[in-house]
Amino acid sequence: MKKKGRRPKRIAYELIPRQSDSGRRMYALLEELVEAHHEDLVGAAIALAWNLTWKPDVDGRVTLGKCKKASDLDRELAPFDVVILLRRDFWTHPTVTDPQRRALLDHELMHACVAHDETGEPTVDEKGRTVYRIRKHDLEEFVDIVARHGLYKRDLEQFAAALRPHVPAFTPCVLCEESPGWVPVTDGGVTRVARCACWREWANRRQDHARPGRGPSGALHDHHTQ
Repeated sequence: MKKKGRRPKRIAYELIPRQSDSGRRMYALLEELVEAHHEDLVGAAIALAWNLTWKPDVDGRVTLGKCKKASDLDRELAPFDVVILLRRDFWTHPTVTDPQRRALLDHELMHACVAHDETGEPTVDEKGRTVYRIRKHDLEEFVDIVARHGLYKRDLEQFAAALRPHVPAFTPCVLCEESPGWVPVTDGGVTRVARCACWREWANRRQDHARPGRGPSGALHDHHTQ
């Protein structure tokens, strides 16, 4: 018999229906990201679900998403290979932008990948189903350590390189559009061609982009990647 005044148990997880208003948009984004960046997940059955109870930890950090591999029992109960949990309060907050949502979903998809056996072939179970695994982050570090010691590991250098803005292809300005990157220069009555200022600026940007990460002393560090 139900007692008066007792609150029902709070639900921690809620499956996002594919055909709901939000589900249609979210699964469309999911499929777009898989097709564009996650070739090994094409054909995987991926479910999306809300987490309704995540709270900030003692350092004030809040989990926004988590990728979970379906266990053998999970796969017997529902036709899913991978489940991506998302913090509903974050995803639905009016200040959160679509690029932020896209980045979060792309991040969680990065955690899921096909498992391979010792020969390098994709692993399948006794029912012929592809086996998936959860991949760890490429980088785990403290901001203060990087501030004190610079890019002391290869994974930090690779991360820093990815943060540098990509340099687009060279586009000639109005002065050199007929001979891209070159302009006529008259010096002492002699006319010759020289690199246009727009090309020199582009070349400098490209060189800066290609320069490897450096530690506080300016020397490239080559510590082992952890």
